[in-house]
Amino acid sequence: MAQHASVQYVQFYTEGSAARRILPVIKPLIAQLPKLHRRKVLRIHVDPVAMLGTVVAVCMLIMMAVGVNQLQAKQQQTELLEQKVAQLQMENRILEAEYAAKCDLEEIERTALALGMIPQQSASHTTITVELPQEEAPVSLWNRIGTFLTGLFA
Repeated sequence: MAQHASVQYVQFYTEGSAARRILPVIKPLIAQLPKLHRRKVLRIHVDPVAMLGTVVAVCMLIMMAVGVNQLQAKQQQTELLEQKVAQLQMENRILEAEYAAKCDLEEIERTALALGMIPQQSASHTTITVELPQEEAPVSLWNRIGTFLTGLFA
């Protein structure tokens, strides 16, 4: 057999006898789109600690306003009660004066004697003398230890 050292096979694709369809040449129209302008976004960076501090300050302001309102109400109530106390003291003085005017000491003495009370001059007096016990001298530490040991081994 003969050897062919330089054999090359070439394959060309052919469509054969088929008719080609004619395609119109369309150039793609690239429309000029308007340039997008980015809107500048206004960003406010908020510190959460500052916001928390502001909220706490507003809460404290509200609580302080409520406290002041309650204080004023209590002061008005105190003034009303002071006026009532002054009025009652005045009424008490008037009633004491009326009682003192109606009180008859001789009649009270007669009533007391009729109920069995004796006059102060005829009451017997008895004097009783009491002697206080002498204070004991403080017990030293060694005496307390000795007493403890004696009680422990007795």
